[in-house]
Amino acid sequence: MRVSLLTMLLLSIAGCRCVPPTPQPVTLRIVNTSRAPIYVDATGGHLGLTLKRDVNGAPFPFDDLACECRSCSNACVTSCSCPDAGTGQVLRIESGAKAERTWDGVVQIAGFSNCNTEGCLDQQNAPVNEPFTLELCFSPQKPTGVIFNDAGVGSGQVPKVTSTCTSRQFAPQDLEVEIGPDRGAACTSTTQCKGTGELCLDGACTTGCPANDYPAVGAEWILTVASPTNMGFFERTARPIGSQLSGTGTLTSASYQANTLALGFSRPGPAPGELLTGFVQIKFPVGTGAPVTSGRQVVATLLDDGDTSTPSRAFLMKDSVTGEILLAADMGQGGRLLQRADLAPFLVDDGLVAVGCTLTGCGRLVFFPLRFTTGATSIELEPGAQGQLSIGTARWNFLNISSGAYERTSCPVKDLRPFVFWKL
Repeated sequence: MRVSLLTMLLLSIAGCRCVPPTPQPVTLRIVNTSRAPIYVDATGGHLGLTLKRDVNGAPFPFDDLACECRSCSNACVTSCSCPDAGTGQVLRIESGAKAERTWDGVVQIAGFSNCNTEGCLDQQNAPVNEPFTLELCFSPQKPTGVIFNDAGVGSGQVPKVTSTCTSRQFAPQDLEVEIGPDRGAACTSTTQCKGTGELCLDGACTTGCPANDYPAVGAEWILTVASPTNMGFFERTARPIGSQLSGTGTLTSASYQANTLALGFSRPGPAPGELLTGFVQIKFPVGTGAPVTSGRQVVATLLDDGDTSTPSRAFLMKDSVTGEILLAADMGQGGRLLQRADLAPFLVDDGLVAVGCTLTGCGRLVFFPLRFTTGATSIELEPGAQGQLSIGTARWNFLNISSGAYERTSCPVKDLRPFVFWKL
């Protein structure tokens, strides 16, 4: 028999925190009031929710879904065993959606049994007017590699580095408690945000990272310019940062293997019949690639920042007759190597307003759009986006692979702004 509402009211008025004969269940409800999905740990049905009880002025968490075999009353039952935790589960809760589970109103407290020296749990019905704390931990950032079914459930883990937590107080007599992401002050620019580390994202001030679809730089989405093979074709000269290898001659070959473009070059050597050659490989993000054809006369330049631990390189290929850029690629690790003079008549620079962020093991990576300009025409591309610009009847395709910088990090690469563009 449940405790009646009248009994709960009398207990509350009297200020008595009495243990009721029957526990009072409470509905624990998550309400996603943000404008993007959130992701919670659904392993064992917890939904990222933790109950805490005040013990000597400090909130002490307890597992309200603990296996019954952990109970002290079952400690001597040798046939009782808890199931394996199994594969971790993640639940996606869409913007405006709800998810809930029920706490049975029983507090799990540390107990003792001679049959289990590792400890066991005793159960106590929670006083209906006792204040408890409900904590929700969630990630606004989609866990990498998790594939969700139609119910929004996928196998995997919610990374701690991307998680944030919020809490709410309640009493069992409330019968239900709602909790969700804390939405910051409304804003239109980061200058309006007053909290430490807050950015204006998704129309609200936040220190977290609302969900976005920007591709993560990694094995599948990456631009790399390999160290060249130089059989006399390239000549080395100094640069303000690092050095460059440059050569003028014939583009003798251009072929793709998977997403790697292999380019071969040649030019006559000083001795009769001598042929000087060079080779460059550029790996593009999966699903992209420049339509390069061989046989034309080009100027090929490979730039290297000289960093042996985390090298960054860039490649530039121009038509040796018209001077038009055929292909420009910059790994953009710790600063771009291709400068304005290299890219004329195009200009590549960063937008000033943050469009998103992601939390990684290196810190918070804040994203900005990348702007490509020629004359009075420009396009602004967010990470992962492509666009085109024209000069007369000629067209170029631009790809912002990524454009972000860490606010603070101990990792060697503090910003990552790779881009590539090519003549169509």
